[in-house]
Amino acid sequence: MRKPYIKDITKDKYVFITGCDTGFGKELTKQLDTKGVHVIAACLTDKGRIDLEQTTSDRVTTLLLDVTKHESIIDVYERVKNIIPHQKALWGVVNNAGIAGTPGYPEWSRRDNYEKIMAVNLFGAVDVTLTFLPLLKKSSGRLVNVTSCAGRLAVVSGGYSESKYALEAFSDVIRRQRKVFGYQYHVSIIEPGFFATNITSEDFIAQTVEGAWKRLTDEEKEEFPETLMHKTIEKNHKRMNFLASQDITLVTHAMEHALFARWPQTRYSVGWDAKLLWIPLSYMPVWIVDALL
Repeated sequence: MRKPYIKDITKDKYVFITGCDTGFGKELTKQLDTKGVHVIAACLTDKGRIDLEQTTSDRVTTLLLDVTKHESIIDVYERVKNIIPHQKALWGVVNNAGIAGTPGYPEWSRRDNYEKIMAVNLFGAVDVTLTFLPLLKKSSGRLVNVTSCAGRLAVVSGGYSESKYALEAFSDVIRRQRKVFGYQYHVSIIEPGFFATNITSEDFIAQTVEGAWKRLTDEEKEEFPETLMHKTIEKNHKRMNFLASQDITLVTHAMEHALFARWPQTRYSVGWDAKLLWIPLSYMPVWIVDALL
């Protein structure tokens, strides 16, 4: 049975969302806008910001944010405080900004690949959380961190699973330690399976895999020949065509529930593959998982 929502979902609630250029963040902004929620949507690019402004009401305020830069986060934090009326409070923060890793083999990634993905998926979310936490403490609101089923079962290479595992751990720590001081804000984790977004598109996969392979040394290319690169692209295309759900609103409805349900869940595993494959596999003995993956 669907859990009841708080009564004043549309009564001057303010929510801050990162990563709103495309995908889940953009869809969630539009979804909450139709419910009467005041959304402060952070985009990485001017194009993303302008596109969102053209498709939403004046309840939506767009800001530019690079979560890898602390000064950008501080600037946005100060602007958010000025946007919210004095008698109101920030109800929710959604850490949605994220990037994909490099499909393929671990040897195809370099240190800079890991540094880049950690800077966005982990350190960006941590920095946003710690910066905005004082506002959530005052409102007893909601913190929603978007991880992945790959944060419960390591199925994706190139630093992606590693970054999502770490964000899961950070979210658990924040949730458990808030009780020490009696804070009432709630922490939820969204764990999507594979969905049809820009980072699962055939073009993105092909460009990413080919780009990673081209960085290999001649010696490494002998171990991983070009034919293997093409097979890796084809394998990932087939996987996404089979697994990726077309309905991204499954994820945004889970986000909305985490923000406004009277009793939000701690974790939301979203998508048929997450529920039937990845999460059940995460509870199985390691030797079984290793044999299946």
